[in-house]
Amino acid sequence: MISKKQTLSERNLERKYFFPNGRTAFFHAMQLLGFNKNKSILLPNYIGINKKEGSGVLDPVKKCKAGFEFYKLNKDLSINYEDFERRLQHKNIVAVLIIHYFGFCNNDMERIVRICKKYNKYLIEDCAHAFNSYNDNKKLGSYGDFSFFSIHKFLAVNNGGFLLVNNYHQVINLKDEIEPETLLILNKSRINEISEKRRNNFLYLLKVINNIQGAYPFYKKLPSGVVPLNFPIIIENKDRNDVYFKLLDKSIETVSLYHTLIPELSELDNPISFELSRKILNLPIHEDLSEKDLKLIIFSLSEILRGD
Repeated sequence: MISKKQTLSERNLERKYFFPNGRTAFFHAMQLLGFNKNKSILLPNYIGINKKEGSGVLDPVKKCKAGFEFYKLNKDLSINYEDFERRLQHKNIVAVLIIHYFGFCNNDMERIVRICKKYNKYLIEDCAHAFNSYNDNKKLGSYGDFSFFSIHKFLAVNNGGFLLVNNYHQVINLKDEIEPETLLILNKSRINEISEKRRNNFLYLLKVINNIQGAYPFYKKLPSGVVPLNFPIIIENKDRNDVYFKLLDKSIETVSLYHTLIPELSELDNPISFELSRKILNLPIHEDLSEKDLKLIIFSLSEILRGD
């Protein structure tokens, strides 16, 4: 007999756990994997820190008292696969972290999955910048064994993140720790409309920024499915920090993500990362910006770079 009563089956639920922010979600993923001083995680060599918030990547690693090593990235923030695979062979490495910088997928994720399986390592995706981004019609965050996201970097809320467990078969005992208001806004937000507006704003800036001397876009195109966090540019012949503060004087708020790299990274060993950290500036593209706002950003940036 088929009953009318519907039951809730765990196999029909995502193993998604909500936390105050992405870094806390990352910490819990590492706890689930039993990290300690004898178990290390492989990290990319482009990780930032600031005085107010510390390092969203390295702080959870240190909190777990885990070991860590770094793999090299190329100038476009893609993985140096030769260095990556060589370091992944180290026996103390338990897992590898892939960061989807600025919402973009800079790597061949299928290849990364194959390499991790080859050496029996867990794959963790940092999707703090990639809340709703896709790669070849597959959502970022669905490749790894674990992935974590930041709600407050995508929506106008003060906090919120979550951990997504895709491939871990042990019993998980995690309790959601998030403000109800954040969940309510997340539930009510038109995520796809917000994503489309961000994409359109990115495409507009991509079209007009070529007319500016002294800066160029970090990404020359916007792949289908990618929802950018912001619009990263490279400042060529001016001090990036000076440009940042002059824009702020004009009431234009930008950010320079990874403006300071963690002290565990040395410039001697990581020259590409340090050069990028000194030159990158991230222009806003959030959904509240109008075309008039974007024109003002470009006009002001052009003035500053000309020295007007």
